[in-house]
Amino acid sequence: MSSTLLQVYSSREEAQQKVSIIIPSYRGSDRLLKLVEKVASLPYPSKELIVVVDEPTPLVAEKLRKIPGVKVVIREKRAGKVSALNTALKMSTGDLVVFLDDDVAIEDELFLHKIVEKMRDYDIGDIKKVIVASGLLSKMVYIEYVSYNFASMLMGKLAKRTIAVNGAAFAMKRKALEEIGYFQPSVSEDFDIALRSFKKKHRFTYIGETYVLNYPPENISKWFKQRKRWAIGLAIWLQENFLEALTATLKMPHVIIPALIYALPSLLTTLLAFSLYNHSIEKTAYLVALTLSTFINQFLPFASIIAINIHLSYLLTVGAFFIPLVLFSLWHYIAARVVKSKTYLYLYPLYLYIYQLFWLSILLAGFLRVLILRDRKVEDWVV
Repeated sequence: MSSTLLQVYSSREEAQQKVSIIIPSYRGSDRLLKLVEKVASLPYPSKELIVVVDEPTPLVAEKLRKIPGVKVVIREKRAGKVSALNTALKMSTGDLVVFLDDDVAIEDELFLHKIVEKMRDYDIGDIKKVIVASGLLSKMVYIEYVSYNFASMLMGKLAKRTIAVNGAAFAMKRKALEEIGYFQPSVSEDFDIALRSFKKKHRFTYIGETYVLNYPPENISKWFKQRKRWAIGLAIWLQENFLEALTATLKMPHVIIPALIYALPSLLTTLLAFSLYNHSIEKTAYLVALTLSTFINQFLPFASIIAINIHLSYLLTVGAFFIPLVLFSLWHYIAARVVKSKTYLYLYPLYLYIYQLFWLSILLAGFLRVLILRDRKVEDWVV
């Protein structure tokens, strides 16, 4: 990092603003330790770092306490992420608060300087996430997160407001947090706080000048477990906030609808598939398998495979199904360039017609479970 560049950022008036960095964790890990060490070493002049860890291993607790300049809260019993966030918030004193998940990584020495500068005229900001892509699954998630980043950028540019942020890394002004009453018990605490911020008409921005590295789930099993939690959390969020979400969509259809399609293109292709007249047996089988999957998880792969088969059948026999692929490829290539990310053009067909359909099936099953069965339980998660 150039010392001249650091001097330029540090000399600006906003660089004197105090920043609180909050990291909640369950049990802790090597990634948490590396993240805390990195944040503690950042050259921002006025910062405080608060780490709240539930049920840490003795080694993690010992190492955390040895890192200078860090406020560490050790909790012997698991109380959940929302409780950890609120505990840290009550201890914090910064005018700006940066929230980080315990498994992200930071490379940029000017990480805090850039966030503070971008947040000068805004109340809430979503920080760019870059997936560490090595294998096939991680590259699928990388493509997905490019869509999320672009959708977030779109909300910031066109609406200056948002109904959702990705909780792995975002920032909020303390004044805005106090206006909405901190975090409320929720599986999707990030979506919940963003919607309450939206209702208060807080100004939103996408922070693309810096980024965090995100490590995706290591295997399909962990990915599936994560997505089940996301699906149930989103279903609960929508059930509790349907009118507010609908109102936001009606106020900003030019932003929210494109953002939804960018983030979940399989929703559009599936609606197209079910609007066509043939393959009725396969479509019925998909709906049956999807319904059964709300009771028995093992049916989800079958539902996803049926959905993939329907899409591939149309792709091979109906020329119209090449159009979504061409449009998605063109859009995603442009979006990746706009948010300064890599493109994996050769993986786009696999992403659109296989990965996305698995995710959509999990999402729909989660919605059925919450909305029809009234089952809100989330495996291995404390609200």
